[in-house]
Amino acid sequence: MKLTSLLTALVFVAVTKGAPSEDRIYGGTIVATAIPYLVSITVDEQHVCGGWIYNPDWVVTAASCVYGILPSQLKVVVGQVSLIQTDIDERWISVFRTNIYESYDNETKLHDIAMLQMATPIPFGPTANNILYEEPEEVSGTPTEFAGWGGTFEGGLPSTKLRKIPSVTVPADCSSYTAQEFASNYMLCAGSTTDTSSPCNYDEGSPLVQTFGGTMYAVGIMSKNKGCGAGAQPTIYTRLASYYSWLYRIGGAQPSPAP
Repeated sequence: MKLTSLLTALVFVAVTKGAPSEDRIYGGTIVATAIPYLVSITVDEQHVCGGWIYNPDWVVTAASCVYGILPSQLKVVVGQVSLIQTDIDERWISVFRTNIYESYDNETKLHDIAMLQMATPIPFGPTANNILYEEPEEVSGTPTEFAGWGGTFEGGLPSTKLRKIPSVTVPADCSSYTAQEFASNYMLCAGSTTDTSSPCNYDEGSPLVQTFGGTMYAVGIMSKNKGCGAGAQPTIYTRLASYYSWLYRIGGAQPSPAP
């Protein structure tokens, strides 16, 4: 199912769009095992975005990923590495309900956050577990990483293999964005024109993760950028800590992740 669907999409893109005009490489390193907190969000069984596990019943993603989409069209895939081969611990879970932040603006991507309620609880284990979220440490040298199935060039299809950017620059300079495009109270800026990798299309919804105090935390979710690849402008993420009361009201408490 995975391979057939992806090959069909490849043929469609080749016929309708032709070869890509730019070779902007997403970069990063290929990941051999599942990242427990990371999920793939699919629409009609096609990967469209990333997301992260909040607790066994809820997943967080970008509102732009599910805006206008019926819950019946959505599935969340946990324990996944490859988009074309079935991974040993891979599980597909139906979505019961979508909750998009009430003030989400689909043009500016302000409040670009949504929670998906699972039809059945996510079975936690070595390849599926939640991650806590926290206010980011916007201090140079803070270990910051990002992973997803984003395209390997601007406008391309999703990467068939999970990739990770092990080092994302923080703090970052988002002066290339207007005041309407970047609202620092609700958005987080990360990345640099000197970074060799950056999030790309189909990475929306995946979390920006930092390690401090010996613990990994989700601090943002990829929302938008102005292109991907080496030399690209910084990426804008939804600032998760700004939505504490909303996340708690919708999803309830988070369990402590397994060590």
